[in-house]
Amino acid sequence: MVLIWIAAALAAVLIELLTPTALVSVWFALGAVVAALLAILRLSVAVQVVAFVLVSLLAMLIVRPIASRYLRGNVVPTNADRMIHQIGTVTREIREDQWGEVYVLSSYWSAVSFQHETIEKGTKVKVLNIEGAKLIVEALGKGNE
Repeated sequence: MVLIWIAAALAAVLIELLTPTALVSVWFALGAVVAALLAILRLSVAVQVVAFVLVSLLAMLIVRPIASRYLRGNVVPTNADRMIHQIGTVTREIREDQWGEVYVLSSYWSAVSFQHETIEKGTKVKVLNIEGAKLIVEALGKGNE
């Protein structure tokens, strides 16, 4: 059983190294190492399996929140969110089934209507949100301005 647990630990480490996102299977490597140690002590397979599961689960619950905070990396703001709440002008009609275009803050953006309605060219709109590379807008009317 010692060799099986060591192989499981190595497989988990290999999977961790080959996975582009951090912290996927390292927990199982830790659990397998503990199970291998218990196998060296000649404890039963049931005890080894329970230890593997418990150590893997505890490692995930304790270490993951701490590690993910430090492994997040630098978040680079794009300033695209400055578009939200800005007023723009529709430069290409927005239809229910087709993106339009809005001119806002000296830039042209693809846009869709929040209400899934047609908004004619020349209409003033308010940017409500950004979804991918397009703005979610609503036509300005009474009470929206």
